[in-house]
Amino acid sequence: MDGGESSKQKENFIFRILRGLRPKNKLELEEVIKQAQEHDVIDENTEDMLKGVFDISRLRVGDIMVPRPSMITIDKESTLENAVAIIAKYGHSRYPVTCEDKDHIAGILMAKDLLPYALSGQNHKDLSSLLRPPVIVPESKRVDSMLKDFQSKRNHLAVVVDEFGSVCGLVTIEDVLELIVGDIGDEYDTVEPEQHNIRKTAENCYVVRGATLIEEFEGYFKCSMPEADVDTIAGLVIHAFGHLPKNDEVVTINQFTFKVLSSSKTRVNSIQVSINEDQDKVNVE
Repeated sequence: MDGGESSKQKENFIFRILRGLRPKNKLELEEVIKQAQEHDVIDENTEDMLKGVFDISRLRVGDIMVPRPSMITIDKESTLENAVAIIAKYGHSRYPVTCEDKDHIAGILMAKDLLPYALSGQNHKDLSSLLRPPVIVPESKRVDSMLKDFQSKRNHLAVVVDEFGSVCGLVTIEDVLELIVGDIGDEYDTVEPEQHNIRKTAENCYVVRGATLIEEFEGYFKCSMPEADVDTIAGLVIHAFGHLPKNDEVVTINQFTFKVLSSSKTRVNSIQVSINEDQDKVNVE
């Protein structure tokens, strides 16, 4: 197809939209977006971003949260020196501070609030005086509603609880935005450019883009994945399932558990990867 013919088809598609094509529901709108990409009206990245907008209206906070076992917390009785060591190790800007266990959240410690005392050498500063009230949300809360709360309340982290009130994880505004725009670099990111498809969210917990090459994944985690006639992590996950998985489907490959975070009719966009070092098998749920 030459450039003139391609341009004509693009014009015809745009004319159809302007002439009165009005999608009646999300499925029809997704089909329009797909056709727009096929006619080069939008590029693939824009298509993925628009589909990400649909995802946040469908997903629940529990689908994207950092699970409880992977939460990085600071004990309320920790010294300032110990708290600074944890912040330096993990590089996050906010940390839940616990009393006794993770079900008892005393508040949220912001790294920037601790900095003046760390610089002045006040190692006996009581952490309680630096804590901000925790925002508690149910795991059933819709992600689009969570994003609105993050924006309106200028809060970027929430503690997630289950139906019994027990803490089951945490969610950040970055977790939500990455469903739409993909990986977001921040001031703590130290990975090389070729590793931007993989983001560590907590200890042994990562978010990986489906388009990540298997060799990139293997290089990042220093591992070897099973042989398969595919190039990407999404392809490997689909191969393990034997079908195109839907959101929340889980498969274990070697020491990794893959949970589909975002998928469409044709692809897997985003995957949560957890490391289970005691496993070396393939299992599908």
